[in-house]
Amino acid sequence: MKLFIRKSKKNLIAEIEKLTIKNSELKQRLHTKFFSPVKNLSADDYDLIINQETDAVFKGNEKGEFILVNDYACRLTGYSEDELIGMNIVKLFTSSVINEKPLRFDLIHSGQSIKNQRHITKKNGHIALVEMTSKKLSDGSLICIMQDISKEANLQIALKQNEERFREIFNNAADIMIIYKLNKGLPTVSDSNNAALNALNFKKEELIGKKISEIFTGKTKTDYHTYSDELLQEKRVSFNSELVRKDGTTFPAEISAKIIQIGTNKFVHTVSRDITERIIAEEKIKKSEEKYRLLFELLPYGGELINTKGIITDTNPGTEKMLGYKKEELIGKHLTELIHPDEFEKYKEKFPDLLLGNKQTAEVKLVKKDGSYVNVIRAGQPIKNNKGEVEFILTLSLDITDRITAEKLLLEKNQEFEAQNEEYLTLNEELKETGRKLLSLNEELLIAKEKAEESNRLKSALIANMSHEIRTPMNGILGFAQLLNIPNTSKEKIQEYTNIINSSGNHLLNIINDIIDISKLDAGEFHITKAPVDINNLLKEELIFFQSYKTRKHQHHIKLKLNIPEQKKEPVIYTDETRIKQILSNLINNALKFTENGYVEFGYTIDKNFIKFFVKDTGIGIPKNKQNDIFERFNQAAVNTEKLYGGTGLGLSISKACTQLLGGNIWLESEIDKGSVFYFTIPYKKAKDYKQTPRPDKKINLAGKRILIVEDDPLNFAYLAEVLDKYKMELHHVNTALKAVQIVKDIKFDLILMDIQLPGKDGNYATREIKKLFPDMPIIAQSAYAFENEKQISKKSGCDDYITKPIKKDELINVIKKHIKE
Repeated sequence: MKLFIRKSKKNLIAEIEKLTIKNSELKQRLHTKFFSPVKNLSADDYDLIINQETDAVFKGNEKGEFILVNDYACRLTGYSEDELIGMNIVKLFTSSVINEKPLRFDLIHSGQSIKNQRHITKKNGHIALVEMTSKKLSDGSLICIMQDISKEANLQIALKQNEERFREIFNNAADIMIIYKLNKGLPTVSDSNNAALNALNFKKEELIGKKISEIFTGKTKTDYHTYSDELLQEKRVSFNSELVRKDGTTFPAEISAKIIQIGTNKFVHTVSRDITERIIAEEKIKKSEEKYRLLFELLPYGGELINTKGIITDTNPGTEKMLGYKKEELIGKHLTELIHPDEFEKYKEKFPDLLLGNKQTAEVKLVKKDGSYVNVIRAGQPIKNNKGEVEFILTLSLDITDRITAEKLLLEKNQEFEAQNEEYLTLNEELKETGRKLLSLNEELLIAKEKAEESNRLKSALIANMSHEIRTPMNGILGFAQLLNIPNTSKEKIQEYTNIINSSGNHLLNIINDIIDISKLDAGEFHITKAPVDINNLLKEELIFFQSYKTRKHQHHIKLKLNIPEQKKEPVIYTDETRIKQILSNLINNALKFTENGYVEFGYTIDKNFIKFFVKDTGIGIPKNKQNDIFERFNQAAVNTEKLYGGTGLGLSISKACTQLLGGNIWLESEIDKGSVFYFTIPYKKAKDYKQTPRPDKKINLAGKRILIVEDDPLNFAYLAEVLDKYKMELHHVNTALKAVQIVKDIKFDLILMDIQLPGKDGNYATREIKKLFPDMPIIAQSAYAFENEKQISKKSGCDDYITKPIKKDELINVIKKHIKE
């Protein structure tokens, strides 16, 4: 007896037909336990039932009713053999399946063998996909063999879904993915994702087949065999290289590669990531580190970086020079090795606060390498990481040994003076005994003494007041500068602190300007520079300025009025605009300062050959007995006895001097608690051919302009470099006049910023020498001196313009744009 396991369906049907003749022999050998009793069972029927364990076999009559089935047919359909015998094959299919694919009994009866795939419905309602083969046997019966292919179909569906999911992930990945086929030579591109096509500007059909050497440069091209050995060991390799675009340009990439197997073939799978931005960021960080390293090295003070354990990790040349050590000798030392034993208690007190993130300052003694010590003012600034934790401490030390020595000498001198004073008192007593002859002289001395005491009293009041006036803005500057270091400070708070610092700085600058103006008056340097001035425009600008000033001072409730007489033509006179503004600003500022409610009004009238300006307020007023003294120096400091309003007491004195130099006069009218009116006059001299001075062109492109900065102070140079950085100019820096003269011979500059106070030869010398070589070279003088004669000296030396320190950003940019050529 033959077994039909693993036979094809076609061979199975042929074998069944050949064995029909064995029917009678098989009947005798059939045992009832293998099948239910069936009449007229043939030999092929026996094999059909016993031997087919992988296919369901159905034998039916010409109508399609089952007359014989095997065990697998029962397992496949879920029906018992009794239920299947007599059932028509049509009942295994739903009507929709029959309508879609009718059972073709006509073709089977004509002798054709039909093979197709259908879905049958099992007894429990489940659906199974089968491949069925139907044919008519020689005895007129029909045979149908079904093979369950549901698992294979599900496997194909799952495989297709996995492939689609892989393809979707592969194509939509953000990283550049390329699959290379391993060949006898260099690998060639087999597949790529969308990110690769976009990055390399290829279409897929253009990229397929390209060699790996055409895609990568660097290590992938030259060291391929080294990496191929590692890849064949199923290792993942990573390296940096450059990818080549279609147009031949390249970009840096970080690459990871590994051998993968698809079917029976092996491929190289590479994942690349464009690291252009990372490289740019690293370069920026490197440049930033270099810039701050340069600032650290150029600091005129001692500077060290100390870790949280108190160990020195870095120093600058200032520390080496101050203490006599070399850098490598200082690095690794503990801070306590440099602090004088007398100062250990300060260290124990201050250092823990630094670790908590608090800035600390102290006056201490440091031990030098030779065992001597140096007195310093030492400031410690904690440096935090992105987590807000203190990582390092930056310390700056200023040598004050000379100052302390000078203080000791001064104390000794004071003691000598006190001893001499006692001698003078003794001598005075002796002189008093000379009698009436010296009485008149003593009375004169008494008057002189009273005047001196009054002068000293006023000066003492000025010193106390100036100390308050200077310390107030300094407190604003230093206090809010410290607040800027607080981590996670909001942008709004930073803007608020910055505004306060700027306002305090301007306040301090105004105080210094007042003192400088008084010095100019004493030195005879207070000059008038006349030019055409549009009076109405000048007053409107003052109105705009003090409206803003009033807002900053929270004086919204005080009205500010401008009174301009109606005229057909606006008055343009020949006078000094700066001095007019200075007088008006002093008077309006005082009016706002001493007015708590009401208004401040200012304007002018024209009286024949004079313009009479006025500033009127509803403030506290000035007593009659003080009105004659109000324009004297230092008077304000002594007048305000009931309430401190602030100010140097110099403004009205300067205003009086300005008015007199302009050819006019100044006076006031005032009553206590009713307010004051200040008047001043200047000659009404009309200006001819007046033209508005054009403003610098704001659209001038400064990018690429080559600027030479001649500055010996590293902090001043750092400030200028920061201001000019965003304009993308090419900056060069030298710190002496001789170096400036030398560098212009080698490099062509568009403009030079020249510091006047330089070590050795000054900036005026450098200007003269450069102008001999390049007469058209724009040179802008910059100096902390504000006296007029200094400016004139610089202009005579050849400087094209002059800016005074502290230099304001907008003023610097405007003067550069004014003189630089497109």
